[in-house]
Amino acid sequence: MPYLELDQVKLHWQQAGEGPDVVLVHAFTSNLAIWMLTGVVEQLSSRYRVTSYDLRGHGPSSVPPAGYTSAQMAADFEQLHESLGLGPASLVGDRLGGGVGRHAGGGCPQRVRGVVL
Repeated sequence: MPYLELDQVKLHWQQAGEGPDVVLVHAFTSNLAIWMLTGVVEQLSSRYRVTSYDLRGHGPSSVPPAGYTSAQMAADFEQLHESLGLGPASLVGDRLGGGVGRHAGGGCPQRVRGVVL
């Protein structure tokens, strides 16, 4: 499993396909598996480079004692984006993932092409 060591957290991530970047951000009670189980990764990866990751405290990502606001998770996204060398990405967010997408779009607009909630 690929992991990224960021400032405050270790995030589990996966990537498929080639093309413009799409980043999938799951809901509060979920993890990146939801995007694979629903066929979203398979459908999008035929035309895009699709990155999905487990938010802090979810899936096999680390569970730090703090930092569970959507603003902090958007900061995690920004570090993930930079570490993976992604281009401006379309963020697809489900519930909590939508909040992360809104914060990321406002806080680092150079990394976000658009947000789908």
